[in-house]
Amino acid sequence: MKAGTILVLIMVAAALAACSHTTDRGREFADDELSQPVEEEINDVKSPGSLWSENAKFYDMFSDHRARRVGDIVIVQIIESSSADKEAKTEATRESSMDHSVSNFLGLPLDRSSIFGYGIEPGIQAESSSEFSGDGKTSRKGTLNAVVSARVTRILPTGNFVIRGRKQIRVNDEAQYIVVSGIIRPEDILWNNSVMSTSIADLKVDYYGSGILGDQQSKGFLARAIDKIWPF
Repeated sequence: MKAGTILVLIMVAAALAACSHTTDRGREFADDELSQPVEEEINDVKSPGSLWSENAKFYDMFSDHRARRVGDIVIVQIIESSSADKEAKTEATRESSMDHSVSNFLGLPLDRSSIFGYGIEPGIQAESSSEFSGDGKTSRKGTLNAVVSARVTRILPTGNFVIRGRKQIRVNDEAQYIVVSGIIRPEDILWNNSVMSTSIADLKVDYYGSGILGDQQSKGFLARAIDKIWPF
């Protein structure tokens, strides 16, 4: 009876641990997430006799098509390549020795029979040694190339743009998601309305997938639950 109760408790704990595992990966983008951001309110001041409106797209006849307002689109060229290598090696050796002699103790000579009638060698000798050796090495490399169209969601007081863009690609039952966000300077926007990822401050890129391949690359819910409660 006790064994059955313990087994039931373990199964309940495993189920609760599996339910507590939540992730944003694998979900599709909702329509409201891809909707047009709320643009800043612009006071429409009418100028009698004017042929051009300040809010018009081509108000400035000498302007280009680069993003400059909230809601404008800018193309983000993600070209990221990183690599890191680290190696550490430690060696330590320590040796010590001690040799002392006592020729007189409490007025009694120790070079012949002592109080107990036994001869005592008047010396103390000890030796010790220790040695330690450690070696470690780690290496990591990553490369990501992609193109994502992002929107200007906010203009900071400094004039820099806060951008955010998402891309969802589905092939059969496998979906891939790319999310990019960060802060760019207007002068870093190239002539073709694109910006390099290396010019984006606070850059954040999420690249993940969902589907059959994504499911095969992750543990099942029971294995995750056991990993959470397994004490060893």
